[in-house]
Amino acid sequence: MSGPRRRVSAPAVSCALIFLFTCCLPTAPRAAPWAEPLPWDALTDDAGFTFEAQRFDDPDSGWQVDALGMMSVVPHGAVNRVYLRWRHLNFNTGGHSVLARWPETVPPYGEGGQPDLGWPGETAIAGWGRPELGLLAPLRLPLLGASAFCGEVALPFARNALYPFAARSTSLRLALRRPLRLGDHLTCAVVCEQVMNMAAAGEDLAEAAFPSLTAWGGSLEWSFARAGVLRLSARDAGGGASRRLRLTLNLPLGDRRSLALGVMRGLGDAEDRLFATRFTVAMSIGMAAPPVGEPGAAPEGGS
Repeated sequence: MSGPRRRVSAPAVSCALIFLFTCCLPTAPRAAPWAEPLPWDALTDDAGFTFEAQRFDDPDSGWQVDALGMMSVVPHGAVNRVYLRWRHLNFNTGGHSVLARWPETVPPYGEGGQPDLGWPGETAIAGWGRPELGLLAPLRLPLLGASAFCGEVALPFARNALYPFAARSTSLRLALRRPLRLGDHLTCAVVCEQVMNMAAAGEDLAEAAFPSLTAWGGSLEWSFARAGVLRLSARDAGGGASRRLRLTLNLPLGDRRSLALGVMRGLGDAEDRLFATRFTVAMSIGMAAPPVGEPGAAPEGGS
């Protein structure tokens, strides 16, 4: 007489699949367009607007970027969200051009030609980054259970001189997120992400400057009184300069407004990393109550 069958929990299967996925990641190249963290919180927050200010800093390379951005989120159907975000960048290279720092980004030249390693010839570069249009949707998958999907396309409306923080190139990002509730106030989440970059228009940068990447991420968040959230997140696309750690604090201000403070740390070697530290201050203003979906359909928090 056979005993009762043991049921394997969806969270256990999810963790096993993510572990196998991360073991197969190839080594990430150091030269790749910057990918802003995906706005998973928009699935559970009010639709509305977010205004943010950021500072990227690297004392070793001298690179500094000041960014001012805005994101608009609108409902799409009962529980989905569509968002558009766009930032204005002020990039100070500190006299270290990207072509001289990362030789793999130098475009091919004809016979007898010499690359201009000082391109773009400016140390202070300003312009709009790439507008990013995305869709967030909760879904329930076999084995994984309640999850969330994000698809985002970055449009080629930026100067190549802003590379690697922006360029006149297109990219497509597809991501899947699985939250795992550990208690009443503690939640973790795992994320798988595929980034497909297309080479920039023009002859300023080599195709190798726009590699496609496979990444994974995770977060651990603690929610406290009045809907405040403290979150620790990590992202890795195969080691090296792709490893980043982020700490964010979300504070509700009432009347559908909230304040977010964040710091991100690049964990790569000094010669490879895009930045050492990034600071963020953001204000969100909700415009409507979030739609009511099926219980447990939308994931908790973001990564």
